Amino acid sequence: MCTMLIPINGIELWVEDHGPTDGAPMLLLSGSDATTLRWPSTLIEPLVAAGRRVIAYDHRDSGASTKIDPDMAYRLDDLAGDALALLDALAIARVHLVGFSMGGAVAQVVALDEPSRVQRLTLVASTPGLGDERLPFAADWFVERMAERMFAPPPCSDDERISWIVDLYRMLAGTRYAFDEPAQREVAKAELARAWCPESGHGIAVGAAGPRIDVLGRIVAPTLVVHGTVDPVFSIEHGRALAEGLADATLTVVEGLGHEVPAAFGAELAALILRRE
Repeated sequence: MCTMLIPINGIELWVEDHGPTDGAPMLLLSGSDATTLRWPSTLIEPLVAAGRRVIAYDHRDSGASTKIDPDMAYRLDDLAGDALALLDALAIARVHLVGFSMGGAVAQVVALDEPSRVQRLTLVASTPGLGDERLPFAADWFVERMAERMFAPPPCSDDERISWIVDLYRMLAGTRYAFDEPAQREVAKAELARAWCPESGHGIAVGAAGPRIDVLGRIVAPTLVVHGTVDPVFSIEHGRALAEGLADATLTVVEGLGHEVPAAFGAELAALILRRE
């Protein structure tokens, strides 16, 4: 793996480049506030073994990438622009975009704005946009828990911050796989060592983008939609709306999967991606 900070659009992105440089490129787009550390090796390694060049990066305002002044709002279009500028910096003309949650929304914007750059899409636990009354909101219990976290005193010590991160991922986890708390604590420690950025502008960017249901048909790239049945953030209806609205999409429903890509699911997800290509 090659790691680097790449300057684009007046900022720097932390980038991890796996696999052969002449392999078919895949760009992994993380979810809101998530870093490259949230992509399990169980996903990346089978893709690399199959000859793919797998590139992951921390979005602006997260991880080791440039932090943005809270007074300087950015949009989902800006995050999509970052992805395109990164591809330019790496001299990649066309790519398979794999987006989780917010990353899936970024992938949709890229495919809408620059269809010639997108060979394929994989959208995991994603949505065609917020604010559309045709789609359910997040689960009530999840909204309540997130509100409690927002108004609770912020964690101060490293142990408290690690527990704060682990508790979030416990809420996002489904029932298909046992929640691996020791492993989650190790990832949280690594994230904390990289940066502590609990509040980015990602959520604002996603919320301000508006729904895309009525324009999904303009996306012509073959798409794999993967969605869990117990996702508390974007219910299965969001995945179905994506698959129904896109011009060429296949929906894989994963029973008991939450809003997550746990290590235990990595190999299965890799197989789904490779089978669809």
